[in-house]
Parts: sequence; structure tokens; C-alpha cells
Amino acid sequence: MLSHHDRQELEKIERWFELTEPALAARLRAGRPARPPLLRLTVLLTLDIVAGLLMLLGMVLNSPALLLTGMLTVTMAVIVHLSRFGQD
Repeated sequence: MLSHHDRQELEKIERWFELTEPALAARLRAGRPARPPLLRLTVLLTLDIVAGLLMLLGMVLNSPALLLTGMLTVTMAVIVHLSRFGQD
């Protein structure tokens, strides 16, 4: 059970959160997370597949250029995965 002071502090945080991020607060209030946009999923899957294929081709063909391109694509894919790209 929360103390009276703790409940007051949580209410302050809730009011601040609703003022600064109303869309996210509404989604959290609804109790279910928003699904990622289709464009985001498409970009992520495409980057993952292209990166894997480039690295595989680079190793099979013994091509440093393809391997380097694959590694750069993997780096870009990681950045996109970790970023909030495409989310509101």
C-alpha cells in the first residue's frame, strides 16, 4: 500500500506525463501498446535481410567491398532498430 505522500507524487507525475505526452498517456490508459507502423516494420526487415545477404555474399565471393558494405548496412540496421524511427 502506498503512503499518502507517494500517491500525491504519483499523481503529480501522471499530470505532468499527460501534459507532455498526451498520445502516449492515452495509449497507456487504454492498457495496450500501440503496434509499430507497417512502414517501420518494412524498413527494419528490409535492412536486416539486405545486410545479411550482403555479408553472406561478401564471404562467399571473398569480396572485401561486399563484406564492408554488409557491415555498414548492419550498423545502419542496428541504429534504426535502436532509434524511435517511425514512432510518434
